[in-house]
Amino acid sequence: MNSINLINNLLEKKNQVELESYLRSVWDQVWTDDSKLNYANLRLLKSADKIKTVSEMGVNFKSKNILDIGCGNGVTLMYLRKFFDITGTGVDISASAVKELRDSITDKKLSFYVGDHRDLHMFGTNQFDIVLSFGVLEHFEEYCLAMTEARRVLKPSGQIVLIQPHLLSFGVVQEYYLRAVKRWKFGKQKNFSLFRYRSLLRQAGFKDIRYLTKSPYQDMKLTKIMDSIGKIVLPFWGHYLYLIAKK
Repeated sequence: MNSINLINNLLEKKNQVELESYLRSVWDQVWTDDSKLNYANLRLLKSADKIKTVSEMGVNFKSKNILDIGCGNGVTLMYLRKFFDITGTGVDISASAVKELRDSITDKKLSFYVGDHRDLHMFGTNQFDIVLSFGVLEHFEEYCLAMTEARRVLKPSGQIVLIQPHLLSFGVVQEYYLRAVKRWKFGKQKNFSLFRYRSLLRQAGFKDIRYLTKSPYQDMKLTKIMDSIGKIVLPFWGHYLYLIAKK
């Protein structure tokens, strides 16, 4: 069974209280022996935690029309559909990932397209309430073009939610190490600071920009410890940079 079906089946079988208890047990596995941890469970755990954080920052997902750029295996949209009754659209550059999503998910309120953050021509202007982009922008150079496209497809006063690896984090040191020992799996990546991302968002026409930084998850144990220490000195320090802005 592929990871999409695993996640889908898990969401169908559990209500929100049961799922929260289940995910707490997944955290325990990460701490003890993450080599035995199911990849689908880890993706679901991270997505649920990120949605919780974004909700606490004031984003209301309930019954919204949402675009997830770089949707991967669709876990974020499946989670939002289950617990927030959204209409969701996913875009991913991987044609094989999109085909697997289309073959596995029958919910008519979820749809998936092959596409790129920099070119969302398949969508009309003022179409979505919320655009999500988690860990996508750092992989190419045309940052402003991507943000401008995201703004175009947003409805007036719609929100963009970015979650990016942060330059101001010990995660950068870990990345350099993994590149040096040839264990880096994520290709080209350029990390920016909070201040650079805020500037890019303003250039693209966004306003009311808010941010939050968080340490990484337990699968980056050393970076998590070091970032927690760094945050004591610099409040904006942290591996995950959350940015929310309005059209």
